[in-house]
Amino acid sequence: MTTERRTAAMFLSPLAPMLRRTGIDAATVFSRHGIALQDTMNPEAQITVLSTAALLEECETLLGDPSLGINMARHAEYSTFGALGLALAAGGDLRSVLNRIVRFHRLISDAATTELSEDENQIGLHLIPADGPQPNPHALLFVLAIIQRMVRIRLPGQGDPVQVMTPQIPAMMAAAMTRYFRCPVIQGDHFALFFHRHASQLQFAASDPQVAAMLDATLAQRLAEAERGSLSTRLSLWIEDRLPEGEPALSDAASLLNMSVRSLQRRLKEEHLTWQQLIENTRRVLVERHLRQPGMSITQLAFLLGFADVSSFSRAFRKWYGASPTQLR
Repeated sequence: MTTERRTAAMFLSPLAPMLRRTGIDAATVFSRHGIALQDTMNPEAQITVLSTAALLEECETLLGDPSLGINMARHAEYSTFGALGLALAAGGDLRSVLNRIVRFHRLISDAATTELSEDENQIGLHLIPADGPQPNPHALLFVLAIIQRMVRIRLPGQGDPVQVMTPQIPAMMAAAMTRYFRCPVIQGDHFALFFHRHASQLQFAASDPQVAAMLDATLAQRLAEAERGSLSTRLSLWIEDRLPEGEPALSDAASLLNMSVRSLQRRLKEEHLTWQQLIENTRRVLVERHLRQPGMSITQLAFLLGFADVSSFSRAFRKWYGASPTQLR
C-alpha cells in the first residue's frame, strides 16, 4: 500500500495574502481542498501532498502566475519552516546550514528526500520526490527559492548559486527560475541547487552558534521522536555504539534484527539507503558532533568513527568536506 505523504501546512501561509491582494477569498479556496486556513499558522499541522498539490494547481490558475513557487518564497518568513527555519536563521557556514536542511527536512515533509552532494567544484542540495503522490513542482521550487533567498540575504554579494537543476517544467517557469536564481537552469530528474565549493565554508552574517546548537538539539530530539520506529534511526544508534570496535558488518545487523541480510537490504532500500550509506551518514553525524569539542584529537575521532587508522579517516573526511580534519577545525 502506498504511503500517504504529508507536509507542514505552514508552508502554504504565503498563499493567503497573495490571494487576498487580488480580491479572492482565500478561506474559500483552501476549504475546497479540505484545508483550514488557520492550519497554515499552526506549526504542528500536517496536510496531505494530494491536497497541497491540488491547491497549488488551482492557485496558479487563479493568480495566472507560472512562477507561483518563487513568488511564495518572496512573501515567506523563516517561521514558515517552524523550528527548522529558526535553526537556519541562526546560521553558521553554508555547509552546516545545508546539512541542517538535509538532516531535519523530514520534520517538515516526507514528500521528498533531501541529499547533499559535493565534488571538487561545487556543493549541491537535492530535493528528490518520494514514492507515491508527487508534490506540485511549485512546492519544491518554493523550498529551493526560500533557501536561496536566505543564502542571498546572509551571504551578501556571495550567495548566488552556480546553477539550479529542474525536471521538465513549462518554459515560462524555467525562465522565471533563471531570473530569480541568476544562474543557468539545467534539466535533470529532480530539483537541485548548486553553489561554488569555496562558498561552503563562508559564514552567514550575524550567525549565532549558541542559538544554532540549542535549536539543533531541539530538532534532533523532535526527529528522534518522529522517527522512533524508523529502522535506519535504530540502526544508526547501534552503529554509533559499535564503531569504536571497527566498522560493523551488515550480517551482524541482520542477526540483531532476526532477519536475513537480503531482507535488511530491502528494508533499507525502502528508506532510500544502502548499508554503506547508513554507516557513512552515521559517521558524518558523529564528525559534526565531536570535531569542535575541545581536547578531541584527530586520532581519537578516527577511533570513535571506527577507522583502522588516521590516514583512512583523513581520506574519507576529505571526500566528504574537501579539506582535511585539521583544516576544517
